[in-house]
Amino acid sequence: MNINQKLHLLSILPVVVALTAVLIVTQVQYQALSEQAVSVFRENVIKHKKEELTNYLAVASGAIKHVYHDKSLTKEQAQKQVKEILSDMRFGLDGYFFVYQYDGTSLVLPGQEWRIGQKWLDLEDKNGVFIIRELIEKAKQGGGYLHYVFNQPSKGGEVSKKLAYAEGLDDWQWMYGTGVYIEDIDEQTEQLNQSISEHISKTSLMTLLIGTLAVFAVFWGGLFLRFGERRLANQKLRALNERIFQTQEEERKRVARELHDGISQTVAATRFSLETALLKLEMGQDGSDELEKSIAQIRQTMQDIRSISHQLHPGILEDYGLGAALNELGNEFSHRTGIEVKVQRLSVRKILSTELSSALYRIAQESLTNIERHSGATRVFISLNLTPKWLTLEIHDDGQGFDYEQFERNAKPSEGIGLRNMKERIQFYKGSLEIHSSRGEGMTLIAKIPQSELKYYGDEYNEA
Repeated sequence: MNINQKLHLLSILPVVVALTAVLIVTQVQYQALSEQAVSVFRENVIKHKKEELTNYLAVASGAIKHVYHDKSLTKEQAQKQVKEILSDMRFGLDGYFFVYQYDGTSLVLPGQEWRIGQKWLDLEDKNGVFIIRELIEKAKQGGGYLHYVFNQPSKGGEVSKKLAYAEGLDDWQWMYGTGVYIEDIDEQTEQLNQSISEHISKTSLMTLLIGTLAVFAVFWGGLFLRFGERRLANQKLRALNERIFQTQEEERKRVARELHDGISQTVAATRFSLETALLKLEMGQDGSDELEKSIAQIRQTMQDIRSISHQLHPGILEDYGLGAALNELGNEFSHRTGIEVKVQRLSVRKILSTELSSALYRIAQESLTNIERHSGATRVFISLNLTPKWLTLEIHDDGQGFDYEQFERNAKPSEGIGLRNMKERIQFYKGSLEIHSSRGEGMTLIAKIPQSELKYYGDEYNEA
């Protein structure tokens, strides 16, 4: 192996190492994020199940309180009526109410009447939870929740995980409550975890594929450079840059779609609120609070989706063109920062490709970000003009400015990434980027695209 081959392999080695490191780091991060997402999902579902149980018991309490406090009835008459009311109240397939005395004697247990009249204070599930004892303690403390394993009527008495809520009728030394079986939560969590794992695998595969392609591109690019085919190498590099920019835009669209489809937690919360409202309506209760909560949750979800999708890929850019997109960008920037923005719009939708419009829009976006962070400006002027030779995007601010020439001479490799990105975007379309600035005199950025890069050379355009 000669020195040239060794140098060539040495140039590829950092790329391979970087690719391996990226795959390892992304795998670790993806795994952590998936575990966090599953955990948050489960916590939210359990939270809403608890709210659901509280609402169910509130309905039951409303149904028996008038009997419980009726002084015209004897204690035995009142207790009999309360047991009958709670025995008849059902919700869902396995939803029922239970009643026990504080000594553990079962009084109401629909579907398992053989337990009634017996003491179950020492009833223990397979996990060592003393079910009735702990529910009675929760009731004595003013109410509480308990996780345990119990018979599920719809499954022929097969035991399943259950979440219960109990309160007390202290004058009678009674504990009454209800519960829901939560085996389906584990199934939903497992499905979500499996879906995330599949997505992680696909993403890792795509990353590996792109990285492998990048390694091959570096390898062949090195060969071309080594044999002096500089012109061919530059053409390949330009194609690679185009692909990178296109991939960035496609990735933004993809992420926007995924976020649009993936806001399941709020939707689940809305579903539980609607189910609670439906139950209250069926019971003759007022469910308006839950309906208003559902409407607010749906409205918030829609706002979040629109906001995130717009930030990732502004739809107005494709629908109405660059001029309208710049105008909206200026309005949003002014509203967010308080900096006055004036936009001289130009309708160039018919003469700009989607890629060129996106490139100019990203340049304007990056420039406004720099103005917000560094300039201290109070006014910004954005104009888009078409001359016989050039399409020109100009951005001027009245901020503190900076010595651009000195900055260019002394900037470290890690500095000025935004400016370099803007230059690369504009150079891809054979354009130029000019920056004029000095301390105390603001800054002017001029991005120029030759008309040869437009769809056609006509001069049909309108100011809007």
